[in-house]
Amino acid sequence: MKHKPYLPYALLVPGIAVLLAILYPFLTGAWWSFTSYRLNRGAPQFNGGQNFVELFTTGEGLHAIGVTLLYAITVVVIECVVGIGLAILLNQGRYGNTFRLLIVLPLLLPPVIAALMWKVMLTENGVVDWLLHQHLLWLNGPDSALGSVILIDVWIFTPFVVLLAQAGLKSVPTELREASAVDGAGPIRNFFEITLPMLKPVLVVIIAFRGIDSLKMFDIIYTTTKGGPVDATTNLHVLGYLEGIRNLNFGASMAALIVLWALCYAMSQLLLKARREEATA
Repeated sequence: MKHKPYLPYALLVPGIAVLLAILYPFLTGAWWSFTSYRLNRGAPQFNGGQNFVELFTTGEGLHAIGVTLLYAITVVVIECVVGIGLAILLNQGRYGNTFRLLIVLPLLLPPVIAALMWKVMLTENGVVDWLLHQHLLWLNGPDSALGSVILIDVWIFTPFVVLLAQAGLKSVPTELREASAVDGAGPIRNFFEITLPMLKPVLVVIIAFRGIDSLKMFDIIYTTTKGGPVDATTNLHVLGYLEGIRNLNFGASMAALIVLWALCYAMSQLLLKARREEATA
């Protein structure tokens, strides 16, 4: 077979092309975040870190950061608690396969479609108000909008946690649970001493996927509230979008998105560190 010295280099071309396709827009956006670039005002003008200063000192920027963190933390905690609880119940029940099929149904819907469905049901005089015999603001109230969006997120993505948790529960040896029961351990003690430690690797994966996804959540929020009412549900992702599309302020938009990227990156590194420590323990 004839030797082709250029072949190894040729095989690198697709990978390099993908890398450049990722790096170019990222580096361009990073540069814009240090400029006062507005689409209707000509070329970008360097302004130092003014966009970041405004993001961390103005009420709008701090509110968006707070909403981002509150949304992500609340969603991850609720979905982990509810998801693991349902996984344990399904693992013990006789009809686990049937109920598992029903629980997974929300995952079959694209998030935007599911969010639109809930938006219709949560409107004034919608299905939910009719069932509760009350007229609540839900997505239209500044105090209730964020909680309503969080509940929609929980409904959509808890099945994902259930599936991963059930897979983790299958790896817990029944001998350990039986030995713990013989020693007089009840269900709660059994969970905290046997089940939960064995689920740690799965928990890291769940928190990684759902945590990062919740930090950069956009589709559910924008579909249901567009960041409102006022700015009650405006997180960093929505703020970046609104600054870029509504105000044509690409500098401020990219500053918000760079901070969001930094949060996601920091979280991924913390989880990777936890995973490595778990593997070496």
